[in-house]
Amino acid sequence: MKTIAAIVVVLWAGSSGTLIAGMQSGSRLSGLLNPRIGAAVPQRYQAVLDAKHWANPYLVIRPVGVLVIAKGPSTGEQTVAVADLERTLIELPVAAWPYGRVVAVQVGGLRGGERDDKLIADNAGATVAILKRLEVTVEYWPN
Repeated sequence: MKTIAAIVVVLWAGSSGTLIAGMQSGSRLSGLLNPRIGAAVPQRYQAVLDAKHWANPYLVIRPVGVLVIAKGPSTGEQTVAVADLERTLIELPVAAWPYGRVVAVQVGGLRGGERDDKLIADNAGATVAILKRLEVTVEYWPN
């Protein structure tokens, strides 16, 4: 009976847009950033004019996925499929979010034609939907 109840809870939670990542005590819910990451604080990043000085996650949308650049311990650069972007952002340490819930987003500049344009557009739409679901502010950066 416990198994059926757990399945019902997972299905119900899934229908509301929040999936339960695990049933262990202390497990985090999928679809939620750490609550210690507060709202975006524009005063902390408005003066940043160069990507190398951006301290929060920086996303570059490409035809093959999204390049995630994060600073802080245990971070770096990795290209992830859009399907893995939400999990990747959730797993970043709190230290990777000094400006609060905000990311810089840039559309990758190199394209191989119309097919790449379509892939980038699809990835951009999916990325924005994920960021909205995570309640993350988007700062668009030029190509």
